[in-house]
Amino acid sequence: MTIPAKEFYMIRHGQSIANEGGYFSGNMDVALTTLGQEQADEARIIVEGLKCKPHYIFHSHLQRAKNTALAINENLNLPTFETPLLGEHHFGEWEGQPWGDVKPAFYGGQNPPEGETHDEFMHRIQEGISKALNHQEGTPLIACHGGVFRAFYRLYNEEMNGIKNCVLYKFTPAPDKPDMPWDIKPILA
Repeated sequence: MTIPAKEFYMIRHGQSIANEGGYFSGNMDVALTTLGQEQADEARIIVEGLKCKPHYIFHSHLQRAKNTALAINENLNLPTFETPLLGEHHFGEWEGQPWGDVKPAFYGGQNPPEGETHDEFMHRIQEGISKALNHQEGTPLIACHGGVFRAFYRLYNEEMNGIKNCVLYKFTPAPDKPDMPWDIKPILA
């Protein structure tokens, strides 16, 4: 399944209690912190100020992404769609473990015990992003997780780490760039 060459926006959720606590959450349904909610509210202002606004929003089924999407959509009242296809990597036995304990194995390419393999996750994300982009006419905004960004880049044999909470990115097709056929730019206040 190929991701359609269509402009879209993507944003990682606001800070979660797992981000603040320094542990892997994966498919655990953890809440936003107070800071995370403030970040989502700031993202709403950025999205409302866009010259080319999104026409609809797709978000993960996990509350940290869902609540980020709801905050962004507070005044826009866009159609929203929830899908587990855009959920974070299922980390299995690593979920709830301190980030520092698991990070070397994770970034070393090891698959999470009793979790989703890196390839399974990448293919699920490809399906989820394709579904969001093919859903209807117009520009979608995808509210998701840091792992979704990593998987998207991995589809093109690129690495992407360090996606900050609640930074909005615009993805514009760039067919003249065969290795990574997208121009990806953060949109800052």
